[in-house]
Amino acid sequence: MVEKEEEQVSCPVCWVSSDLSEHNEATVATSSDQSSSAESSSQKVIFAKTPCNHVYCRTCIERILLPDVATMGTCPMCRTAVSIFDLRHAATEKALYPSNSDVSSWPIANNVYKQFSVGRRRGLQSFQTDGIFRNTSFCFNQGHIPKLQYINKEDAGETSDVDELQSVDFQRYHFHPQSMTFHGKLDFATPLSRPCGDSMCYSYSSFNCLLQFSSDGQYIRDGYIHWGYEPTTPDEYPLDGKWRVNWESGGPIEIYVQKHCFNCVGINYEITLDDKHRPRFEWPLAARGFFRQQRTVVQRSNQQIPPGARGPSVGETLEWSTNLASFAKIVWKRMSFELSPQSDGRRLRIRPDEFVYRNADFQPQLPPYFATSIWGNTFCQMYTVGLASYHFDGTAGEPLAYISYEHPHTDVWPALDNGEKVPDRVPFRNIEWDPVGRIFKGDICWEELYNTTWMGEDMWHYEIKFDPKFMFIMSGTCTRSNSEEPHQFGRDLVYVNAALESVLRGIRETVTTTGEYLDVVRKWRQDGASGPTLDMLGEVSMRVLDNRAESMFDFNLYR
Repeated sequence: MVEKEEEQVSCPVCWVSSDLSEHNEATVATSSDQSSSAESSSQKVIFAKTPCNHVYCRTCIERILLPDVATMGTCPMCRTAVSIFDLRHAATEKALYPSNSDVSSWPIANNVYKQFSVGRRRGLQSFQTDGIFRNTSFCFNQGHIPKLQYINKEDAGETSDVDELQSVDFQRYHFHPQSMTFHGKLDFATPLSRPCGDSMCYSYSSFNCLLQFSSDGQYIRDGYIHWGYEPTTPDEYPLDGKWRVNWESGGPIEIYVQKHCFNCVGINYEITLDDKHRPRFEWPLAARGFFRQQRTVVQRSNQQIPPGARGPSVGETLEWSTNLASFAKIVWKRMSFELSPQSDGRRLRIRPDEFVYRNADFQPQLPPYFATSIWGNTFCQMYTVGLASYHFDGTAGEPLAYISYEHPHTDVWPALDNGEKVPDRVPFRNIEWDPVGRIFKGDICWEELYNTTWMGEDMWHYEIKFDPKFMFIMSGTCTRSNSEEPHQFGRDLVYVNAALESVLRGIRETVTTTGEYLDVVRKWRQDGASGPTLDMLGEVSMRVLDNRAESMFDFNLYR
């Protein structure tokens, strides 16, 4: 009897090869995960198949899928989108990571992740107008199944009674412990409606998310949430579907119209039909000029869409005109009639530099304030810690200070001249501290510390003078090795104490009159604050005086 020859495969990334016999696959699957692609030929290799039927060794395809948004990537062969949870054993077709495992075994078990704004964030605000992303939570503390929790009430505020909360089980979910990543999907039994303006209302039939947690499980560090639109019928809403929009001065952009409503660059619109069945809608024009009067642009089409008609077919266009010369002609090209809940809907990327979902029991530590010494204080520019902020963590006896480049916004800054990323923390060298004059001196030694330069400069020398209460930097210079003129503190470099806001809130609670509070603010001018520094201090003080809850500072707590 002739035995069937075993099928040989090789990984197109690392070229390691093996056979796909079910016996070998099962044997390897019970062993520990592969730690390297360079495995010996005698060792059996786990081969994984993607949904597009391309086969790789497990080590290589996981290495491809884990960076960036963890567990998500594209197939190297055909660029099809692939999740690590889509992978199957090439021989047995069994899932490498089975779904719906017991939540109690996960490191995030017993946690509830609620939404918190971070600093001066604009990203979340544009999504809060329709209420859909507001007050959602992810619960891993209620039995063995993860849940999505949300407020099902149009006027629910930041805090609501428990009976206003709606809780829905995720029907399909995975967890990847190595990358601390959760995938969850659910379909609503009854489509969930969310208001989007005076008369507009979006409906959603599904929800899915990808959440990557911090290594300690205290917050969600990356991922996305996606609300899938409920499909509608073209007979009832003939302009529903996906459209590509072009205009003479810009485009193209894609919009999703549902129930004749759509959102474009953060603004919601509603299409109506006039008495001749011609579509029209209005949109606001940014106020300009001395009087700053708000203008309204009317966008209309001459194409009639009588009752029962389906509007333009896929690939056909709908032409619009407006009462604004710069938008005299706008063309919509239909991409589809129906909206797919899986791909079409409202999606929001979760990034800690915009807003954060945080474990409800986690209390992050804010920068402290010390009124009598430089040591222990943090000074930042543009209200942002980690954006070349100065940290004085030592003591007079053991001086320790560094510049922090830990904020995500520094990712777009130039690399070191050897091509490497600027280090997160760059220590000061040759530190001197004069407690009487409140003057700090120190050097940033790029060449000495990193054997390279930054933007052609090998060293920066700092001399910084602080105000008597260590609330801001009064004056000083940063002299760069290849620069003719030093940068001046108070003019080119404007820094305040990162704890300024909390200090002012404490003062506001202790004084009895607004005048007493403003006396504290006025003293900054007497203490030597420059004009730009006073502007920065004044903006914070007025926000505290108005008792606004949202912080002006981005403390970079979730990097």
